[in-house]
Amino acid sequence: MIVLAAVVVAIAVYAIRPDKIGIPVAVRTGSEDADHAAQPAMPSGFSEIALDETKRLFDANAAIFVDARQDVDFDAGHIRGARNLVFADQDRWLPDFLATTDPATVIITYCDGEHCHLAPELADLLFFNGFDHVFYLKNGWTRWRESGFPVE
Repeated sequence: MIVLAAVVVAIAVYAIRPDKIGIPVAVRTGSEDADHAAQPAMPSGFSEIALDETKRLFDANAAIFVDARQDVDFDAGHIRGARNLVFADQDRWLPDFLATTDPATVIITYCDGEHCHLAPELADLLFFNGFDHVFYLKNGWTRWRESGFPVE
């Protein structure tokens, strides 16, 4: 009940924040090399991210990918290089994650299914614990796999 109340309060606070914005699109100018997009400043907060933006960050090795599903699902397959951090087991992994991960790191959480709540809950937890750039990919595992993107 306490965790649920905390999530509700965090979502309410986020909903009234005036500074929440979507992910900016990289812009190219004539003076830049055509192979390199300008790196936009990432917004602060947590929000849903588009699949194409997720893939761009993956290709640029510019984000940590976090699978919010249970261990058995993670072991059956996941986004290449993803870490498995289960919300319910946060007492086991959160202290180490906080101690070893820069708060400015871009983090993308995902789970599976249109109505899966695990990725947004994990994104909220990470944002609440000081990470400024946290996103969740809705129905991430299915969409990633069906797009033929790298998996393990």
